[in-house]
Parts: sequence; C-alpha cells; structure tokens
Amino acid sequence: MFLGIASKFSILAFLPLFLVPVFLRKPLYILGVFLCFVLGYVRIWERTFGKSGKFYEVNIYDLGNGFVVGEGFKTVLFGDEPAYPLGNVRAKGKISGDTLYIYEYERKLAFKPFVDFVDSLLIQSTGSERQYKFAKAIITGVREIDHEIKRKFYETGVGHILAISGLHVGLIYLGLYWILRFFNIGIYSYIIPSILVWLYAFFVGLIPSVFRASLMLTFYSISKVVSRPVKPLNVFMLTFAISLLWEPLWIFSVSFWLSFSAVLGFILFPKSLITSIFGALIFSTPFSLYFFGRSALLYAPLNLAVIPLTTFYLYSQIIAMFIPYPFAKSSELIFNLLYKTVDFASNLKLPPLTFKPPLSLVILYISSLLFILSLWRFRNVKKAR
Repeated sequence: MFLGIASKFSILAFLPLFLVPVFLRKPLYILGVFLCFVLGYVRIWERTFGKSGKFYEVNIYDLGNGFVVGEGFKTVLFGDEPAYPLGNVRAKGKISGDTLYIYEYERKLAFKPFVDFVDSLLIQSTGSERQYKFAKAIITGVREIDHEIKRKFYETGVGHILAISGLHVGLIYLGLYWILRFFNIGIYSYIIPSILVWLYAFFVGLIPSVFRASLMLTFYSISKVVSRPVKPLNVFMLTFAISLLWEPLWIFSVSFWLSFSAVLGFILFPKSLITSIFGALIFSTPFSLYFFGRSALLYAPLNLAVIPLTTFYLYSQIIAMFIPYPFAKSSELIFNLLYKTVDFASNLKLPPLTFKPPLSLVILYISSLLFILSLWRFRNVKKAR
C-alpha cells in the first residue's frame, strides 16, 4: 500500500525527468534519474519508519483533514479535536479506520531568535492585536491568529495569504534589489539579496513555498551575474526537480502543489500583474478542488483584490518595523482595508462551489491548458515570421 500510494503521485511528478534523456539522445542518463527516484523512496521509508518507532508523515491541509504518507487521505485529530492546518508534520499516533489520532508530533519551526526579534519590532509598529498576529504570520510563519479570523479567510478562499508564500519572498528580494541598486554596486545588487533571501528561508524553516522561491530567485541572479538570458519556464522545471530531490516528501504536500501550479500560471501569463494572478488562479484552482473539495464563489475576484493589498501591506509593514512614523499608520490603514474586504465577503454567506475532481481529471485539465497555450504561442510565432 505504501509504494502504491506513493507512486500514484511521484510517478506523475518524475515522468518528465524520464523523457529528458530521450530528447537528449542519451539513454544512459535514465539510470541517474532512476537512482534519484529510488533514493526518494528510501528517504520516504526512512522518514516514516525511524529507529524510535513508527512515525506518520502527515500533511494537514485543512481543518481536521490531512494526507498521511503510505495511508492516503484521513481525518486527523489531536486528541478529540480536529487538527488545524499545519503543513507537513512527523507524528506518532494510531490509525483507526479513516481517522489518524495524533499523540505527539514534531515539525520544523522558525528560528526562535529571529521570531523574537521580529516580534519586538511588530509590537511597536502595529495598531492592534489582530494586525500584530497577521503580520507575525506572514513574516515569520508563526500563526497565532484567532480561529474566527482564520475561518473567514479560509472560507472566502484567501487563507493562503495567512502563510509565508513565494510572493512574499519575491517581494522581499525585489525590495532589497532596488535599495542596493540605488548605491550602484553592480552585480552585488543581485548577489546580496539572494544570500539574504536564503538566510530568511532558513530562519522560517525552509517551507516548500519559500525554498521554491529562493531557488528560482537564485537562478535568476546567477543569470544576471554571468550575463546570460534565462527562460522562466526552464528555471521553473529545474526548481521543481531540485525541490523533490531535496525533499521527496514534498510530493505529498498540498502547499507544494498549490505553490508550483500557481507559479506555472504566473509564468505563462506574463502580460501584467492582473493577468499573472489570473493565470495563477486557473492553474491552482483544480488542485485546490482536488484537495479541499470546495472553492469559494468569490475565490477569483477576491484574490485579485486581496493579493495586491497584501503586497502593499507587506512592504509598508516591513518599513514600519524600522521607521514607525509615518509608515505604522499607513500599514494599519492598508491592513484594515484588507481585513474589511475579507470580512465583507465572509458576511455574504455565499455557499461554496463543492466539487472534488478525480486526479485523472486534474491532469487532463492541466494538460489541456498547456496544449492550448502551446498552440496559441506557436501560431503567434508563426505570424511574427
């Protein structure tokens, strides 16, 4: 059962790697890919059956619901209470029927001195406890947000902004780049932000979205340093492969699939910020439906409003942490607008769209999108000639 459930996901993820040697006409490279594939299984087995007893690798992606490596989708309880979304945890417990009862668990946490440092700055630069907890969540990954507020964000389809995302990392990199570019220090305006972004990634626990964004930004920086153009889609595929070689268990992570599918849509719709967000939504929505079985009716329009607001808030809040006046007031105003937008959508009490597509339908949908986009781009290139 373990290998069967693992292969259901991992073969799909590694299939493109098997095709690479065919196109390169170097079949011997298949051996290297195969060894990486086997090593991935060995690492998964070692992680789930350690020396100190049986552990379950669990991705808790929704309230009381999770994916247990080797066991499939289960109801997940801490004691008698539904487990809150925690991402990937290594847990001890027992499975009874379709339920995993967790006794104790361990997970990678943010670096405590970093959290304490940010905490002290946020106390001085936030106007309310609600804003303080929100800022702490999106900067350090430590979520202490009240249950009612979390409910509003998740029910309206914007719960993803309560966690650190690749977007946040990209904004931090971009901000550092523009600051350093002002001092005219050449290639160091790319090198220094890359180093600081990786430092930040280690501080927050190398979660999938942060690791992915840091890796992609590093490849971008390298291309600038060596003055060699790089195609975003090539960087995306390389980052995807390296991420799974670094941590094979991410293939069972909901945030991993949502993160990479959103980035793929973002890359393929590069005309403007709005079209890129739209692309991210149409590529990530089928995965969201597959894992959660529902989607808020206002998911797309609300994200188009909330993501830009979150962008402005993050910049304003980071500046306010070091220059409280007048940025603390502006960050508070932006946060209030952001919260009221989500609160208004939540109070509409619109019923969610409930649909849980099979994995085969998700693959067919994504493949069809890629095929249509390929045809459209091919026709445009042909016309340009």
